[in-house]
Amino acid sequence: MNELIDQLLRAQDVARGARKKGDALRRAGWSDHEVQDAYQAGVQAIEVSTREASPAYERLCTAGQPATGEDARLVDQLVESWGVLGGLYQRLHQADRAIEAYARGARLEEKFALPGTYNRLNEIKQTLLLGAGMTLAKLRPSIESLAQHIDKTLSSDQTLSDSGWAWADLGDCLTLLGRPAADSEHAYASFIAKAEIKSPERTLDVLREIAQALEARGDPGAPALKGAIDTLQSRLAKR
Repeated sequence: MNELIDQLLRAQDVARGARKKGDALRRAGWSDHEVQDAYQAGVQAIEVSTREASPAYERLCTAGQPATGEDARLVDQLVESWGVLGGLYQRLHQADRAIEAYARGARLEEKFALPGTYNRLNEIKQTLLLGAGMTLAKLRPSIESLAQHIDKTLSSDQTLSDSGWAWADLGDCLTLLGRPAADSEHAYASFIAKAEIKSPERTLDVLREIAQALEARGDPGAPALKGAIDTLQSRLAKR
């Protein structure tokens, strides 16, 4: 078990290095081919390690008891690995594969009621971007459930609350649900304060991309989402 966890950790290090390299090359204006080669090196490392961990992953997914000890450590690293892989696929503009990776991580996050929601939220976001017959209304129950989980966890886990990023996830969920702007504003303001970031611009950019994708598909929820983002942006700018 320790060897498998160590393998996942090593692959994550390689993948993060590849991600940083690809991001740097992209910012520097290198060719798409060179940028994608960098990302692909990270994908390969994670894919090899998660493939080796497949039997353990399936065992954990069907386990009838909470994960403890080494199993708990393995769950954490599998969740992290699938999240890293999903992020790399996003950068490679392979949304379907990104969704698949996030879904695998989300399965463990949900089964073991983990405080982190990275995979679950990104599975929802990428599904909305890709479409594939899914509308904002159809995903509303999943978003509502996730928002309730984050809110409950923030109230009970001080470490998570202090880290800041869970507040951004809550803000995203509330915005997608069309909740009052004041609620989303509070979540994002907490994120800004705790994560020491001046603006949640990146997360709002992703929500704008989702609104545009929904609008292009004629999703009835697109106008309300776009209006919520604009209102939220205005309120945050005045803080």
